[in-house]
Amino acid sequence: MAAPDAPRPLKILVLADRDWTHHDTGGNGANIEAQVMRWVEWGNHVTVVTGSYPGAKKVEQIGPRLTVHRAGNRATVFPRALLTVMRGVGKDADVVVEVINGITFLTPLWLRKPRVAMVHHVHRELFIGEFGLAGHAIYWLAERLPLQFLYRRTPFMTISNSARDDLVRDGIPRDHITVEYLGVDHEKYGRTTRSVEPRLIFVGRLKAYKNVEALFDVLEAIPELQLDVVGEGDHRPDLESEIVRRGLSDRVVMHGYVDESRKAELYGRAWINMTASQSEGWSLTVIEAALCGTPSIALAVGGLPESIVDGETGLLARDTAGLIAHTRRVLDDAQLRERMGDAAERRAAGFTWDRSAREYLQVMRRQVGLAPALQDQIFQGAVPADQTSLSRTESL
Repeated sequence: MAAPDAPRPLKILVLADRDWTHHDTGGNGANIEAQVMRWVEWGNHVTVVTGSYPGAKKVEQIGPRLTVHRAGNRATVFPRALLTVMRGVGKDADVVVEVINGITFLTPLWLRKPRVAMVHHVHRELFIGEFGLAGHAIYWLAERLPLQFLYRRTPFMTISNSARDDLVRDGIPRDHITVEYLGVDHEKYGRTTRSVEPRLIFVGRLKAYKNVEALFDVLEAIPELQLDVVGEGDHRPDLESEIVRRGLSDRVVMHGYVDESRKAELYGRAWINMTASQSEGWSLTVIEAALCGTPSIALAVGGLPESIVDGETGLLARDTAGLIAHTRRVLDDAQLRERMGDAAERRAAGFTWDRSAREYLQVMRRQVGLAPALQDQIFQGAVPADQTSLSRTESL
């Protein structure tokens, strides 16, 4: 039987407040990078318009089919993106992917192209955690009202059933939302040498809503425990002051940013991966830790009850007291710890970036009016490997 014809490649314009090279990105940036790189490898052309940062290149050509344009900071990226597109960048795009990270680009008001929206999680709790009472107003003005009144006809792509439910609450029809869990870089993570002494690890941006202070409560309750904190963010000075105030300087290591190999080493060394975050769309770090055979303990918020199978790949708590109790239980029961680590590793094997990138690409094809491509067709559409280099080339 003859192989099916390769599908027509798409020209995709991505609008995002931050790309994967930004110093203040997390799972959001990892997802954008993984999606974009695969779309390009499969023969599609992608133009990214995004925010800039000190030292960033204004225009960066990454291989023959990927161009990144950067302008504006966290506040000004939205009007700067509009001006960039109005000047003709991405004018030949078949479809626009708008990454909504708490603030929309308001594309229904100014961009007359087929569009889809990518949302990792609704930011209500994050805004309230960061800005207190003012966060309620920010949430309504920046996210809730635009979604409810401007984006009801837009197809949405999100990363957990919890995020989908929040979007429905914000006015997006349920049947307009595609849920696809994040993948993970399997080649980057695996088991390493476990620490002799009990260690926790937290990996993520250091923001107030991540609630890292609750992990300090766990340390105070369990004196033999140590903690590795991996990541950076504007909440770091407050955390460092809190560490000194509580007398935990000899039990907490603030690693800052680390490369992937070092992160994998730290995951594998830890006995437990922990997050007390008050808002998570999914938690990629749970799956990264799982590939290293490390179970997770977390508050049962957002998508965490989906990334952690409670009692099987980790444990979920309702509050800080629950985090302490679960941690003590796992530390005291080596068989439980190993059993959950093994189960987490097996489950993590099923999460791939190829799967999520294919599904998102299908959503875009439907929005453009093209028939969904078969899995084999997507890969047949890719250019031979020697023509798909994604290494950074000369920037303009």
